[in-house]
This record gives sequence, C-alpha cells and structure tokens, in this order.
Amino acid sequence: MREGVNPAKLNPFIEKKYFHRIIIPVFIPDFNGYFKNIFEVYKICLESAWLTQHGRSAITVVDNGSCIEAKTWLNSLYESGKIETLISHSKNIGKVDAILGAARSCREDLITISDSDILFRNGWQEAVEKVFLDFPKAGSVAPFPISRHLYYYSSSTQMAVALGRLSFSFEKSPNWKDIQENYYCYNWSFDINYDSLLPVVRSKTGKAVLGSGHQVMTIRREAIFSMPSEPCFIKISSSSESNWIDRPIDEAGFWRLSTFDTWVYHMGNHVTETNLKNFKLIFKSDAFPELIKLPKLQIKKKSQFVKRVLSKYFKIKFDKRPPAPKLKIQLEQDRVL
Repeated sequence: MREGVNPAKLNPFIEKKYFHRIIIPVFIPDFNGYFKNIFEVYKICLESAWLTQHGRSAITVVDNGSCIEAKTWLNSLYESGKIETLISHSKNIGKVDAILGAARSCREDLITISDSDILFRNGWQEAVEKVFLDFPKAGSVAPFPISRHLYYYSSSTQMAVALGRLSFSFEKSPNWKDIQENYYCYNWSFDINYDSLLPVVRSKTGKAVLGSGHQVMTIRREAIFSMPSEPCFIKISSSSESNWIDRPIDEAGFWRLSTFDTWVYHMGNHVTETNLKNFKLIFKSDAFPELIKLPKLQIKKKSQFVKRVLSKYFKIKFDKRPPAPKLKIQLEQDRVL
C-alpha cells in the first residue's frame, strides 16, 4: 500500500546543467607487464581532464573490469566529486561497448570519448566547441591534428569541399613540434615537410583540419545514434573503433574534423619527463560558459558511389603533395591508431 505522494512528482522537471560530457574508460587488470607503470599515466589523464574541464561539463569514467586497487582509486575520485558518474563493470566488456554503452545514456549535446592515456591542456574544450559552432555539420572534432588522417573516413567532408561548401588549402603548422611529440609517442616517424602541412578547411567564421583519429574526439549526440546498435564483442583494436565509431560518423554525412592546434598529448603506458613538464603547466579552469546551442542535424546517408567519385575528384584537384613518406612504426597490434 502506498502512503502519500512521491515529492518528485510535485516538481518533476530537471534543469539542464551540462552540455558537454567527457567519457574515459579505464582498464587496469593488474600492475604487471604492459600495465607496470600505467597507474601514473591514468592519474595524470583524469586529473588533467578534471582541471581543464569547464563548469558546463561532467566526467564519466567507465571502469572496465579493473583490479581492486584501481577500483578503490576510482571510487575515491567519485566521492571527491572529480568524477560525476562512475560506471563499474566486474569484467572487461570491451573498449567500444564500454564507451558506447555510456555515451548512449548521455543527455549532453557534445560527448567526448577519450583514451585513458591522454593529457589534456587548458582550453581544449573551448577549442573543439568553437569548431562545432563554426562548422554546423561537424559530427566529430578531435583536439589535435594529424595530416595523415585526411583520407581516414572523411569522405563526407571531402565531398563538402568538392561541392564548394567549404574552402580548402594546406597550411604549415607554426606549432609543428607539438604534432611531432604525439607522433613520437605512437612510434611514428615525423617528416617535417609532409606532416607539418595540415589540410585546412574554412567556413565563414573559422577554420579546422580535415579528418581526425579516434584516440580522443568530441562527438555530436546525434552522431552517437548513427553507430551500430549491436554489441561489438571485441576487447580492443581489430578495427572495432573504425567500424563502430569512425566509419558510421562519416557514412551518416557528418563532417570529421580536428582543431588546427594541438590541445592534448598522448602519453602511452609510462610517464615521461615531457609529460610531467606539460602537466605542471595545467591549472584549474573556472570557466562557466553559457549553454551551447547547436542546430539539430538529421542523418542523411549519401550514395557511396557518389562519395567515392567526389573523393577521387577531391584528391586530384586539391592534393598536389607527393606520396606520403612511409612511417617507421613499431606495430604490436593491428590498428594502433
């Protein structure tokens, strides 16, 4: 028998507080082998995310079957308020399923998904949010540029250039050493004549870099629902992020972009002196922006034949660079990037 009235019914409406959600999956099964020094990396990642986030954002951490020591640490972050939401799995359900399971429950306009070895710099949120405002059809924006991502699931953006909806040019980055630092962390060789030259698109109000990776990127909420609804059932790599995240954004007709400047650093599985130096430059953000207003976009899939034709036209007309120098990369698994 029910007695009285649930007080929530007297004031049922919830005020919108955040417009940007940051999702970071954490998997630390033990502290041996690959994971020997990774705890300090993850600590810097989450601390830098908390320090640099503005007041209209919140952090969700997905514990993907970590050991008890890691779970205790994550619970302490949740209790201290640095983590707004903590999702804990008893077993590793796979990176993509952990991320998308959390992302689909988000109500924020923008959702950042990030690896747990990323060091965030002050201003990264504002930089990616500006790209969304400057490019209304942007589906995802990465906070760091890599010129070699120009042809990585970016045919919808290439099509916009080919049809004259965006202007395009190559520009040399004045801060190419930041790009080089991320290359080296991935064991990539850096060719200054090629990799410092960024493929830039311009709208009436701003510029961005065409293409992006998936180590960390901010996604429109609508684009999340363009991704496959069936579970991935893959722990990591094996093209899982390509097939479940990157390709669906492009196939839905959204633009995949990156910021012109480097706003994050990749750390790998151990902290370097450079990482510590960059971390010491970070301070607690007191920014509290107005709620963002993005135009609603509908998923409009284009003919893959038309996109292939326009992508080929794009390459012939706009890309006069010599062939990309081969990367010297130490692959320990397929699709590291």
